[in-house]
Amino acid sequence: MSRLLGLAACQLEVSPGKIEKNLENMAEQIGLIKYYSPWVKLVVTSELCFQGSPNFQEIAQTVPGPITEFCAKIAKDYGIYLIPGSLYEKKADGIYNASPVFDDNGIIVDIYHKMYPWRPHEKTRSGQRTVVFEIPGIGTIGLCNCYDLWFPELIRDLVFKGAEIIFVPTAGGTQDRKQEMVLARAAAIQNQCYVVSVNGVGVGGVGSGGKGNSLIVDPEGNVLQKAGQLRENLISMVDLDNVQLARDHGVAGVSRPLASFFHERHRFSYQDEPLENSPVYPINKLDE
Repeated sequence: MSRLLGLAACQLEVSPGKIEKNLENMAEQIGLIKYYSPWVKLVVTSELCFQGSPNFQEIAQTVPGPITEFCAKIAKDYGIYLIPGSLYEKKADGIYNASPVFDDNGIIVDIYHKMYPWRPHEKTRSGQRTVVFEIPGIGTIGLCNCYDLWFPELIRDLVFKGAEIIFVPTAGGTQDRKQEMVLARAAAIQNQCYVVSVNGVGVGGVGSGGKGNSLIVDPEGNVLQKAGQLRENLISMVDLDNVQLARDHGVAGVSRPLASFFHERHRFSYQDEPLENSPVYPINKLDE
């Protein structure tokens, strides 16, 4: 029996600092999605799509707070799981780039804190754990954030915890967006899982929503849908049973890298030794 998940990736146009306008923009797009495709069960938007990236110390909010209260109502009203990109969350020990997850009753089921902020430009604190959550009767969902995608160890940890589809809210406005698109496909191929990289758009490039080009990738690395560089909604019905099919029968019917990874049971020195012992550590000035 198929495990179908109707999903939508909102490539939103972001106006930095205009929180209310961005919230209403999200609400409008979700309304359109549910009008034309009422079967959509999960909606994800881009990283920092409400606040924008500048001046994070001034615009950070607590969770719960005004942004998450608005998002909770949207999730409940439309009966959807909602990953509203991310927001700057103010906590006692500092500010984090936080991605809350709402269930279809508007309840926060978890919050992911970005583990790999884009150094040296992103000054937020680093989160310390990966996050997966369940949609009952459908499957296990993994979540990371933008630059996290560049670290295969993090993606593998999500898969180790059972993730069958990984959502990556992104605010990629720099010239390496094309490399991120390659990484999204590579992560899907290496782990035989779906990957959804949802970027934003907006004037200002790195200082606003991003350069677009959101995409949905299947467990064999095929691009199911790809957005351009304008405001756009990607809507797809995916079958999570395809994840196990790809893992059982191989990418393109040949290679089974995830099965091989667990079968051989290798351990590498970096997994057991302090990072400072690596010769690459001092050479690359990783403390700076």
